[in-house]
Amino acid sequence: MWSLLVALATAMVWVAYGCLPSWQRATGIYDTGKLFWDLDGLLASGEAARKGLNPFLPNPLDFYHRPHVYTEWWLITGRVGLVRAHTLGIGSALMALTLTSALWFLKPVGGRQAGLMVLVLISPAMLMALDRANNDLVVFILMGAAFSFLGKRVGAIRALGVLLLTLTVILKYYPLAALIVLLDARSRREFVGWILLGGLLVLIAWPALEPGLRAAFKYRPNPEWIYAFGAPVIFRNLEVKAPLFLIALGLSLVAAIAFRSLRGTWGNSPASTQSDLAELGFVGGAAMLVGCFVLGSSYAYKFVFCLWLLPWLWRSPVAGAAARWRDATLVLLMTVLWLEGFLAVLLNTVFSGFSHGAALMTLKVGLTVSQLLTWALMICLVRGLMSYVYGRVVRQIAVHKKTLENVVSY
Repeated sequence: MWSLLVALATAMVWVAYGCLPSWQRATGIYDTGKLFWDLDGLLASGEAARKGLNPFLPNPLDFYHRPHVYTEWWLITGRVGLVRAHTLGIGSALMALTLTSALWFLKPVGGRQAGLMVLVLISPAMLMALDRANNDLVVFILMGAAFSFLGKRVGAIRALGVLLLTLTVILKYYPLAALIVLLDARSRREFVGWILLGGLLVLIAWPALEPGLRAAFKYRPNPEWIYAFGAPVIFRNLEVKAPLFLIALGLSLVAAIAFRSLRGTWGNSPASTQSDLAELGFVGGAAMLVGCFVLGSSYAYKFVFCLWLLPWLWRSPVAGAAARWRDATLVLLMTVLWLEGFLAVLLNTVFSGFSHGAALMTLKVGLTVSQLLTWALMICLVRGLMSYVYGRVVRQIAVHKKTLENVVSY
């Protein structure tokens, strides 16, 4: 019942957003005046390839003349006859599949969980995903299925999960960060088998990957201001010079704070056990968000991957300091998801009469606060990842220490 209520509430808001340009302008997401424009660009790349154009160069068929920066596998759309005229239908189906995947993975129980899920799904970050229909949504759907397969007992099904994860790496590159969940292998033999299996698929796909990688490095975006996501954004907004050093310093500080917060808890963790689906989702989602944040070249729609965090944040059986960190993660996540959108609505409606200077200063202060809170959220996520790695690696080394010592002495 709760899943049905979440689906209905979310669908109503999504449809209203798509049909009301005033909503799009008020939230600051409105851009081209048309929905699904990232999907439209992807289909334009397929069309360009079918017409003999080089899709890895600025594409005249695309609204923004954007080049294709992904693997050639995406260009199959042109070969099977999918064109920009199909954007609305494909985009609508993609959004329906995204909602279905989220509900299938999260399975909210009770009003609190359902309400929090709706707040995430209708947040400005998710509305941005709706507006653009970026291929991140395809990655989200595939990775959700992969995590589910990895949680099964049958080895062949778990191997299928590894293949799906590797496929997402080929399709979008940065899901490489989520391969941290391979540490959940039941044995060293299974872990090695997974690495070989994924490596073989990447090797097969490499000829199709290489052109897209070169284009991605050449045409790498540098987002700033509202709805930009990444470690460099706060420095770009404040026009701070020498950002690489400051970014590295900031990321080091994030890691140091996260590590220090775990001090005294390492030895209290239980021996490493097989993760349930909630923990796999949290680790995968945290790795994706942290990876994209460090990369620093994207927008708020990357928060679609935060949906996987929710089951663990809702139901994790932790207490004491761990519970306080879990609750802080949830509060920071909800604040970051909504703050910039709330600020945009205020400036575009209630405070629309502000002078340009006052509006700009309000925007700059609000975005600075938002970015600082995002950095704080990264500390929480990095802490969770460190704890997971410890549970899967360090304690396993300790378990096998006596065996290794016996082998050496022999």
